[in-house]
Amino acid sequence: MKRHSWMVGAVLLVLACAASGWTLLSRGGSDAATARSAAVQGAAPSPRLRLSHRGQPIVWLRRGERIALRDAPRGKLIKRLRWKTHFGSRTVLAAFARRGRWAGVPTPLLPDGELGWVKLDPTRLRAGWTRYSIDVDLSSKAARLRLGDRVLRSFPVTVGSRASPTPTGRFAITDMFRGRLDPAYGCCALATTATQRSLPSGWIGGNRIAIHGTTGPLGIAVSHGCVRAADGDVSALIDRVGLGTPVLIRE
Repeated sequence: MKRHSWMVGAVLLVLACAASGWTLLSRGGSDAATARSAAVQGAAPSPRLRLSHRGQPIVWLRRGERIALRDAPRGKLIKRLRWKTHFGSRTVLAAFARRGRWAGVPTPLLPDGELGWVKLDPTRLRAGWTRYSIDVDLSSKAARLRLGDRVLRSFPVTVGSRASPTPTGRFAITDMFRGRLDPAYGCCALATTATQRSLPSGWIGGNRIAIHGTTGPLGIAVSHGCVRAADGDVSALIDRVGLGTPVLIRE
């Protein structure tokens, strides 16, 4: 990656992403359930938001709403999330854990591997699911797009160098960008909840890990942590997955 700000490139796409983020949730043909909300029936005095068991559950903020992100159920406030992200996409959260009426969600606001917690309040959130996932294998320098257990696409990637390794763990897609990016990011990019804790001295490009396009070599370990792939492969990911899609990065 160039020593060029990820944020500068991404901010150029704020308006475009704001328009496309919600649409992307509803793609996938029979997997259109990604965008379905869990209906709240009646007017129960203490309503609950149901999380789906049909795939990876996701939740997203209703238009104009905010919700508290905490470090534990009923824990310390980390931040009040808006219904759109800093880059202008719809705020969609993957629910990786549940404790009663609270969902544990990956977030770049905490160290990799730690979950933030949001209350499953149906007046602020809607719920759905996705069966898509992205799997990145650092040792083989390959990535796979999956639909359930089925591999839809496999492709080579370039990963972080020894000095700035790509973090491992389970993350999720927060934003997607196509076009008008810095050339270093190729055709398009998918920002994740993963962050780089070993930034090189003088780096000003932010600490978010993305899967992004490149015209450079693949199958090597030279990036500052981001996962680089051919433009066609990254474009295919954006065509299929939605916000909140889980990303597993493993050794």
